[in-house]
Formats: sequence, C-alpha cells, structure tokens
Amino acid sequence: MRSHDATGSTPQTTGLEHAFDRFTQVSGQLIDAYLALQQQVSHLSEQLALANEQLSRRVAENTALLGRLSLLLNMLPAGVIEIDAEGRVSRQNRAASTLLGEDWTHRPWEACASSFGHAAHDDGQVSYHTPQGELRHMLIQRQPLPDDDGAIILVQDVSRALEMQQQLAQQERFVAMGRMAASLAHQLRTPLATAMLYTSHLNRPSIDDADRLKFAGKALTRLRALEGLVSDMLGFVRGHVEAREWVALPRLLADAEQVFAPQAQAREVVLDWPAQAPQVELYSDGKALLGAFVNLLENALVFSPPQGHIRVSTELGNGVLKLTVQDDGPGVSAEVAPRIFDPFFTTRADGTGLGLAIARGVAEVSGGELTLQASTRGACFRLQLPCRVMPQVPAD
Repeated sequence: MRSHDATGSTPQTTGLEHAFDRFTQVSGQLIDAYLALQQQVSHLSEQLALANEQLSRRVAENTALLGRLSLLLNMLPAGVIEIDAEGRVSRQNRAASTLLGEDWTHRPWEACASSFGHAAHDDGQVSYHTPQGELRHMLIQRQPLPDDDGAIILVQDVSRALEMQQQLAQQERFVAMGRMAASLAHQLRTPLATAMLYTSHLNRPSIDDADRLKFAGKALTRLRALEGLVSDMLGFVRGHVEAREWVALPRLLADAEQVFAPQAQAREVVLDWPAQAPQVELYSDGKALLGAFVNLLENALVFSPPQGHIRVSTELGNGVLKLTVQDDGPGVSAEVAPRIFDPFFTTRADGTGLGLAIARGVAEVSGGELTLQASTRGACFRLQLPCRVMPQVPAD
C-alpha cells in the first residue's frame, strides 16, 4: 500500500489557495474603489454646498434688488402698469393707482384702455375721467416685453404741461401783439378811413338814390371788414379755446361744408369732400375748431383759381386724426414758408395775417398741431389732432 507525503499539497488545496488569493485581490480593489468613490462624493458634496451657497447669495441679492426696484417703481411720478402674456394687468405702481383713481389689477388691459377711448396697442395723448369725476390729460406709452411675455404701459399726467403750454402760448400772443401794434393800427385805420369817406358822400344833397345806395353798400362792406379784423384780434388775444368737449368729426365736417360750400360755389371753385368721415371724436372747443377749419378752407379759396379744386382728406393712425386741406393755387414760396404762421404776417393786401395763426393756436391748445406740408401743387396744410373712436349709441 502506497503512502502520501505529509508536506505535499493536493490539487484541490492549490485551487482553494488560488481562489482565496483572487478573493483578497478583488476585495482590495473594491475597498480602493469605495474609498475613491467616497472621496468623489465628499468632493461633490463640497462643490454642491458651494453652489448652494452661491445660489443662496444670488437669490438674496435678487430679492434685495427686487425690493429696491419695487421701492423705486412706487416712487416714480409716472404710472407704470405691467401687462402679462394673457393681456391682463398683473400689477401697477402707486402713481398709476393715484392717476387712475382705481386699481386695475387682474383686469383685461383691453377693457381698461377703453376707459381712455384709446386703442390698447396705441400710444398717444388721451383724456381720462377718473371715477371721482376729475378730468386728466394722459400720455400713454407702451413697451412690449421680450418673447411676447406681455408689455409695460407708462402713464404720465400731462395736464399741467398742457396748462403751461396754453399760458406760454398766451404770453407769446401778447408779445406778438406788442410787436405788431403799429401794423394793427394801420390795418384798423385803412378800412375805417375808407368807410368814413364813403359815409361822407351820403350827406351830399345832390347825390341821387342809386349813388347813395352804392356808397352805403361800400361803407357797409368796409365796416364788415373792420368787424372781421376786430373779431380775429379778439380771438387771437383770448386764446381761441374756451371750454373743451368731445366733438364728433362727422358733425364738424358737415357744419364746415354748410358754411363754406356757398363761398366756393360763388368763386366757381370745386370742393372735393371726403366721401365718408371717420367715426371719431376730437377733444376741443367745437366752435373754435370749426372756425380754425373754416379759416384753412377760406385761405385755400383766396388763392384758388376759377375752376380750381380744394381737396379735403382725412387719415387715421395711432389715435391721431390728420385733416388735410390742399388747393390749386400758386403754393407757398420758400421765403414765405418760415413765417406763414406768424401773427399779422400776410401776403394779401386785405389780409389780417391772423387766420392761420388762430388755426394753429386752436390746434396746439387741443393737443395737436397745424403744419405746412411739402406739395408740388398748391398749398397743403395738415391739421393733426388726438382722437378717440366715437362711442356706440345703444339702440332703442
């Protein structure tokens, strides 16, 4: 019987030792990987803590900035209204609440803008009656936000500025009156002296009835011219506008046509009138505005040749009406154009030089302007005034 060596190893023992060594090696690798992972977790935790600290600092800074901006927003004298992407008022500052007299938060801006008689997407000057009945003149400016995320509406009260503008215009009129006193005396003296001359003939015993009627008619014509001059002077000094109200444009054009059409027919001048007047209203003194418009028409008539045309046109845009009067006359020379609106300046022997000055004054007091437009045919004057759409009258 064969015996085994005590110090020898069997194949089974060798396989176990090899497996144990392999297990020890893998365990060491796992421990090293765990330690490395633990170091990465610790590093990432430090980075995350640092990022959280920076984020918290930024949030605190943004919160402080937001607080300062909110404080600044509430301290602004102008009203600021924020519109969200859905077209609703998300918030408004203190000045906006004061100017509007109410809180429009969470209300649709379209409905709010209608309180101005003003398109929600338009800029311009409007008149607004607060819920307390106070009339204010506002300047509305809209700035869309990026990515169609709403808009910012800036509301400014320009009532005081308009009042100061009127006072300045009145002072300028008085200054012009002082400068042109000598010219005014001459213009008053000429028709008065002519009327007195014609009237003196009426006392002659030898004059027959036909001549007496002729001299009386001429004297009456001169006196009426004198009356017109005095009337223009009073209108210029008083400032043209007394009490403002909403004036319907269709009614204004109809009244002007009724007044002016007979004069145009008598001079054989064709009057081209708008086929249909825009359905808008103008905030002005109705009588003064009618007078200013008729002044433009009469000025065009004076320089229009027989069979000539006087073209009246209207144009709407951004809450502004453009009313244009153009004639077929000789036009305005480059030398005359800079002085065309100066009080008492005229190129006519029988003119007062006040018609265009009065018309421009009415336009400016009404929040608009009167300008001379470049034209290749005749003279072209444009009256621009803020307007609103005429309110719908409910049917009975």
